[in-house]
Amino acid sequence: MTKDEKIAFDQIARLGCILCSSVLGFEGSPAELHHIRRFGGKRATSPVIPLCPEHHRGNSGVHGLGAKGFERKWQVTQEELLERVNKKLGIGTTEG
Repeated sequence: MTKDEKIAFDQIARLGCILCSSVLGFEGSPAELHHIRRFGGKRATSPVIPLCPEHHRGNSGVHGLGAKGFERKWQVTQEELLERVNKKLGIGTTEG
């Protein structure tokens, strides 16, 4: 990981869990980075979203429920969460 990538990932993680803040209304949940790997993309080049441990690895999270189950439960796609992250960061595109 380059220094610039580490800075960018740290900035994303500092936003806190994007599901907690934008769907549930709770600010400041500590976050882990989740790589969105749709269509078989490589982890290293895939976009990331910040999710708290429960929404990342827990029973109600993307890895616990699977991508489709997560989206059904929370009524939001990972790509929509990425758009919300980019909006908070002031980025106009959802590309990697």
